[in-house]
Amino acid sequence: MPLLQNIFKPVASLGQFWQQSFNSKFFRWNLIFLVLQLAILIWQFGNLPQQVPLYYSLPWGESQLVSASALFIIPTLSIVLFLVNHLFAIGYSKKNPLLSQLLIFTSLVVSFFFLITLVKIIYLVV
Repeated sequence: MPLLQNIFKPVASLGQFWQQSFNSKFFRWNLIFLVLQLAILIWQFGNLPQQVPLYYSLPWGESQLVSASALFIIPTLSIVLFLVNHLFAIGYSKKNPLLSQLLIFTSLVVSFFFLITLVKIIYLVV
């Protein structure tokens, strides 16, 4: 029974967490960036060539290319990071509010840069 209380206690404080102005604003912007990533990728997917550059750290040429469907890695990683950071932020909101806010801010920044990366890749090849 104490295990269930430990699990449901953070869930019960979820409403209070999202009512805070900082958390609410950053959560909304993060969702906007995630939706934009998916919308732009789905909208332009039919216009993409068979292979697109993704791995820019590899030597120039074929080693950088992946199939167009591999671009879904970017929004997927963004969503996973969003979920993980926000779950940890909720868990640490009472003990360490600064860490909680940093996790939410980091998630927002990463989503923003993933959006820029995705847009640059798409408009490079289209």
